Amino acid sequence: MTNKALHGIDPLKDLLSDVLSRLENLETKVGIAPPHPASSAFTTPAPNEANLAAAGEVPSVKAYDSYMKNSVSYLAQACDDLGGLQNMGDLIQKAWEGIRLIIVLASRSKAPEESLTEALAPHMKPVQEAIVGIRQLQLDRDWDRHQKAVIEMLAGLSWVYLRPPQALPVGMVKETLGSAEFWSNRIRKDFKGKNDTQIAFCDSITAVIKGLAEYIEEYHKTGLTFSPRGVSLAEAAIRLSDPTVEEPVEPQRQGSFRKLSTRHPMIGSAIVGGNMAGMMEELSKRKSSEGDSAATGLKKVTKDMQTWRKEFKASDGPAPAVPVAPAKTEKKEKKTPLKGLPIFEYQDRGFKWVVENHTKESAAKEVSKDSVITIEISDPKQQVYIYNCDGVTFQIKGKFKSMCLDMCTGCAVVLDDLISGAEVVNCKKVQLQVNGVCPVFTIDKTINIVVYLSQESLAISTFTTSLSSEMNVSFPDGDDQKEVPIPEQFTHKLVNGSVKSDVSDLYH
Repeated sequence: MTNKALHGIDPLKDLLSDVLSRLENLETKVGIAPPHPASSAFTTPAPNEANLAAAGEVPSVKAYDSYMKNSVSYLAQACDDLGGLQNMGDLIQKAWEGIRLIIVLASRSKAPEESLTEALAPHMKPVQEAIVGIRQLQLDRDWDRHQKAVIEMLAGLSWVYLRPPQALPVGMVKETLGSAEFWSNRIRKDFKGKNDTQIAFCDSITAVIKGLAEYIEEYHKTGLTFSPRGVSLAEAAIRLSDPTVEEPVEPQRQGSFRKLSTRHPMIGSAIVGGNMAGMMEELSKRKSSEGDSAATGLKKVTKDMQTWRKEFKASDGPAPAVPVAPAKTEKKEKKTPLKGLPIFEYQDRGFKWVVENHTKESAAKEVSKDSVITIEISDPKQQVYIYNCDGVTFQIKGKFKSMCLDMCTGCAVVLDDLISGAEVVNCKKVQLQVNGVCPVFTIDKTINIVVYLSQESLAISTFTTSLSSEMNVSFPDGDDQKEVPIPEQFTHKLVNGSVKSDVSDLYH
């Protein structure tokens, strides 16, 4: 064959190579094993990112598996070796395996348009369940510091929610190291030179946090890394089918360590290649007994409908309708996702109710259907701490010591009686209503706050404010309700060597 003839079949070779590549991709999705390389006429293309993620071979997934094997498994085993932490090791393993699912999904999907808090919420359930399980462990007093160290470490798992310009995940993970070592260093002090198992537990916590920070620094420095060519997050979750892989951990320390399972408990082994097999089965069902295909009976496209043909003319038939561009809709302003997992619990040691990172949606889903978080006070010594909540209404029933509302937006608090006082810090657009008595209100770095006083509290309540604006107090005035502003502008004069301050004339 001449060189001219050989060059003439080059386009055909390229076409056949492309067809073979598409067929091999379809066979992989359906579950058919590809042919031996020797039987292929052309070179098989490199596996795409989605296939690599399913096999755990994407660099970010592979590195995470290595990190779990070399750090997390040691911590889980250290918990088992101590003997007094119940099933904490299994719960730690479950939490980190849940984050692995998030990383695999991200490697196969494109970045969601909504906030990561909303997009990842359905897939973070295993992580949340593990964290709640660790918090609710009823341990002896001797293991209290161990539990607190692990809880502080678990706060770093919320790094998957962060992306610029909100925050960088590496810094947040590194911050948990100091909080966790606050408790683990106390354990070191008591058991140094006495119990190596206790020291191994402390070393493992430090290694897990530092290892996670190093991993994020290399693969997710600006936030969870998504695939620009991936599918949607929901579709990636449907298609996800990780086979069970069990690898023995290399014994770098004494004792046997647990095996790493890369299967997620919510994903069954029956989901192979997404829903492709189910689609083919459905099409075969629609095939009639006469051999007609599922497309039998559909309308045929005639030549006059094929507007791309050159012979199509306006006189031969009606002109094709010009598509009307859809009206542009204003994009809603995206809310910055909250940092951290929602928490609603009572801590016996500090007599404190803690509510953190709740939104109106999470409150309706996890606490009450009407999005109102109700706190029943049973002891006047109890305190209430509300942090980083958005759009939530709180009702606190009973007489209690104090309340702090910290870094909240659009929240409302209705309370009965306070012994010490209420503190509002770093908040925006919040409301406080006192049905009983509150002697002191402290408002700091807050914008737009309204305090509703009862007739009983009107005569004794005092306000201390700093770096705040748009503050108003509403109180009963006969049969009406009167609202007045709290001054935020003052005039200052030097009188006999000291500063004398008066309220600005704007408030007279």
